[in-house]
Amino acid sequence: MTIHTFKPDLPPPTISIGALGWLRANLFSSWINTLLTLVGLYLLWLIVPPVLEWAIFKADWTGETRADCSREGACWVFIQTRFGQFMYGFYPT
Repeated sequence: MTIHTFKPDLPPPTISIGALGWLRANLFSSWINTLLTLVGLYLLWLIVPPVLEWAIFKADWTGETRADCSREGACWVFIQTRFGQFMYGFYPT
């Protein structure tokens, strides 16, 4: 009588697990998902750099009044000046 021994399971193909497997299953599973993914990436490529440029790189961070802000970027001067008001509102003192 022959004794049957099971062979160990083979690992799944690398294309179906990990980050690559997730991308194929969720973002590139059909032609419409591929198209939507590429359109979304293109829109992010168009929108994110100008927003970062305005909100962070060309922003004014120091000052006391609106006159201290330039017209090129965001004016974060008031965030520092009115931080308490943003956190607590007009709560009576």
